[in-house]
Amino acid sequence: MDHATLIDCLYQAYASRDADQVASLYHPDGWHEEVAMGKRREGRAALAEGLVGFWRMLPDVAWDRRGYIRAADQVAVPYVMTGTFTPRGDGFPRQIALDGLHIFEIRDGLIASSKDMWDLDLFKAQMG
Repeated sequence: MDHATLIDCLYQAYASRDADQVASLYHPDGWHEEVAMGKRREGRAALAEGLVGFWRMLPDVAWDRRGYIRAADQVAVPYVMTGTFTPRGDGFPRQIALDGLHIFEIRDGLIASSKDMWDLDLFKAQMG
C-alpha cells in the first residue's frame, strides 16, 4: 500500500472507531508514542487497547487533517483534533480543540511507528 493510501486508511479507521483496523495498519511490532504524556504502546493488541480507552474518554473525537508531508519513509500530518471530554468527577463536558502533529514511519506498506505531538498544558487548561 502506498504511503498516502495507508494514511487515509488510518484516519478512516479512526473515524469509524475501528481499533482492530487501525492496529492492522501497523507492523506486528509497531508502536505509537504520545509524546506529551511520555507513553508508548507497542504491538497491535496494545495499540487497539489504547484506542478503545481513548475513544471512551473522547467519544466524538475527530481529526481535521491540515496537510501531508512526506520525506522518504516518514510522513507528517498536521491536524486539529476536536472532541468532548467528560471527566469522571463533576461530569461536566468540556470541549477540547488541539493543534497536533502525527509523524509516521512507514516500512513495507505498514506503519512501523507513529508519534503524536500536541500541547499538554493547553489540553489541561481546556479540561478545567
